Amino acid sequence: MNKMFDQYRTDFFNKLNFDFEKGRKILDIGCGDGKDAEVFIKKFKLVTYGVDVYTNPEITNVKGLKFIEDKNGVLKLPFKDNTFDYVYMHDVLHHVDEKNQSYEMHLLGLKEAKRVVKPGGSVIVVEGNRFNPLFYPHMVLMLGHQHFTQKYFKKIIRGVFDDVEFKFFECHFYPEKLLPIFYLYERFMETFSPEALLAYNVAVARK
Repeated sequence: MNKMFDQYRTDFFNKLNFDFEKGRKILDIGCGDGKDAEVFIKKFKLVTYGVDVYTNPEITNVKGLKFIEDKNGVLKLPFKDNTFDYVYMHDVLHHVDEKNQSYEMHLLGLKEAKRVVKPGGSVIVVEGNRFNPLFYPHMVLMLGHQHFTQKYFKKIIRGVFDDVEFKFFECHFYPEKLLPIFYLYERFMETFSPEALLAYNVAVARK
């Protein structure tokens, strides 16, 4: 299982293809088990902070992470304005006001992320795509995640940021023995599928 998760994260950050600058300061909002934060620390050599509404027991295994538990989450971050070079949110925003999915609340979360990033810094927002052929039956119907459509994702990002680049790609957890088959699937999707169906919606927004 650990190999599968490690492979996923390697694939994910390769496809994210963001040029993190060594020694810079990043905030991982909704850092969960800290696995993405561990990549920032070990691979990209970033000064890494994490914040979440609860403390995952595995977070204590992430050496070098400066973690804060705060019940306000992304809606009221416990940091001063212009603190970080990068702010990162991976599958966090759709959990904000999860029951009602308020547009205003989503904007508030993005505005908080923008507030704590430095001028010239980047806010990286990653959200699973609701209508992806693998995500929809598993994550939406079975697990109840209220993932955004690509159209709505673009709308909320553009509601807060003027300078933004969007990316869309496939990336999933696969059993190791089936990797070659699913890599063919990813290549097929990224080559022939409409962008609106790809697994991840990514925004790289600059302040």
